[in-house]
Amino acid sequence: MKQLGSYSAEEIEIVTTAISKHSKKRKAHGIYDELLKDADVMSHSFYNTGYPVAEKEKVRYEKLLAELFT
Repeated sequence: MKQLGSYSAEEIEIVTTAISKHSKKRKAHGIYDELLKDADVMSHSFYNTGYPVAEKEKVRYEKLLAELFT
């Protein structure tokens, strides 16, 4: 991102922090971190519909469904 020169230091920090925390699904972090985690869970759930939702992602997945469809 630095090499492209199109992003501010703040934007790079936001993206790299979100990436570093995206696997910590059971702990709450900043708004962008949570956005990436939610996108990750939706991707896993919607892309692999033949598989059950991963145990570590169930609570987040159920909250997402409630938020999106109520």
